[in-house]
Amino acid sequence: MDNNYIPTAFDEKTQNKDLQILKTALPYMRGPRQKEILTLIKAIELKKSFDLINSDDTSLSICSSENPMENTLNMLGDIRQFCNAQEQEHIDMILNLFSMFSTYETMFS
Repeated sequence: MDNNYIPTAFDEKTQNKDLQILKTALPYMRGPRQKEILTLIKAIELKKSFDLINSDDTSLSICSSENPMENTLNMLGDIRQFCNAQEQEHIDMILNLFSMFSTYETMFS
């Protein structure tokens, strides 16, 4: 398990203290009870996801720009924190390419 767990905006909307307590207690339970509680945890998470879909809550929509390219760059920057070193290098390369294309467009437009 990754010790550098960083909850996403989605996790923050679908998780709470009660679920964390159940998840923490889960390994200490035996067989059938553990399976029942695991199913309960996932059902609660699914219900919270459906509640989020059906709500008018737009807190997951963090796109501050109407510019799709800017949103893509921001998304890649956010995803980068969950990647290993090699994946981060790939994202950095993509970000650098976008930056070069943007500079090129600015200079020759």
